[in-house]
Amino acid sequence: MISPFAILGGAALGAGLVVAYRGLAPGRPDVGDVISRMDANRLENLQPVRTTAPAGGLEKLGAALLRSAGEGTLRLPRQELELIGRSPTRHVGIKVALGLYGLVLPALLVSAASAAGYPMPFPVPALAGLALGVLFWFVPDIHVRQQAVEARADFRHAIKTYLRLVQLERAADAAPTQALKRAAEVGEGWVFVKIRDAITRAELEGISPWEGLRRLSEELDVPELGAPADIISIAGEEGAAVGETLGAQARSLSGALVTAAKAKANSASEKMVMPVSALVVIMTIYVGYPALTRIMSA
Repeated sequence: MISPFAILGGAALGAGLVVAYRGLAPGRPDVGDVISRMDANRLENLQPVRTTAPAGGLEKLGAALLRSAGEGTLRLPRQELELIGRSPTRHVGIKVALGLYGLVLPALLVSAASAAGYPMPFPVPALAGLALGVLFWFVPDIHVRQQAVEARADFRHAIKTYLRLVQLERAADAAPTQALKRAAEVGEGWVFVKIRDAITRAELEGISPWEGLRRLSEELDVPELGAPADIISIAGEEGAAVGETLGAQARSLSGALVTAAKAKANSASEKMVMPVSALVVIMTIYVGYPALTRIMSA
């Protein structure tokens, strides 16, 4: 007689193969999205922050769950997703896939144990599956927040460079709007792509570029970008000379980044104290125990 765990394990394996195939297969582009991109003006400058895979099974699964449950119910880390360039549908799809994997993983292990001649009671894999399913559901959120912390650090380093570039453009008698645009065009990397997108979107919406930068800083929770936007807005609205102020802001940000790097290095060094101390004690015992034994037996 075939074990029900073996049947469940085979069904989970088949479902996993189907999900993997749908995720690797290229998806068709959305017609409405293509038309909206063609209808806008100068959107060739709005480049994506980071290249993402085409819509597949995970994104379709996430989109279906978002439509039924709603983003407010799922409590997605929207700022972090926007910062690392991952779509909410793909994030939800990853959460569902990992949750299902955690749910069926104990059943697969129990099926393998039963086939090897070590049966287990049914409540054990059921409870373990529920616990792992809940745990794996929150793993993508934790990973996204960790990636967002690193991305914000990269953003701050790029903003320091951007401030210097804007200061040089202002020193060359460039207008505030031109200084912001030219400095963004000179820089490379995903942070400068974000800044260029924000400035271009501000132009399309008919607002000032520093207002677009201020909005971007609020969306991504990066206040270091809002400060130069405020400084440039003073130059654009009141005609004030802000070159020295931009330089002081860049130096202040550079000092803060250095302090944060030192604190991170000190924290890493403190974490290594216990392992290194334990290693020294073990080596001392390993080397000194034979000599001490000979001395005591003499």
